[in-house]
Amino acid sequence: MEENNLILKKPFGFNIALPKRTIQQVQKVVKQEIENITVNPFVDFLEESNKVFSGETAQKIRKYQAQIYALGQLMREGQPITTFSANV
Repeated sequence: MEENNLILKKPFGFNIALPKRTIQQVQKVVKQEIENITVNPFVDFLEESNKVFSGETAQKIRKYQAQIYALGQLMREGQPITTFSANV
């Protein structure tokens, strides 16, 4: 029984010394991955949505609304106004 306890008390895997170059490479890769995960999607979102933030999209919406209103006015002017008469 004591043999099993001795086996468990021996260090396992934690007594390995990593070279400094390996640690530096790992740090570099981790920093790049963290930057890619957090910063790049946010920057991409801002670039894609630039038209919304600058007001170009709102101008286009107002332009299309004015066109629709003008078209509706032209259509209403071309049709005679009919009224309902209860006297038959």
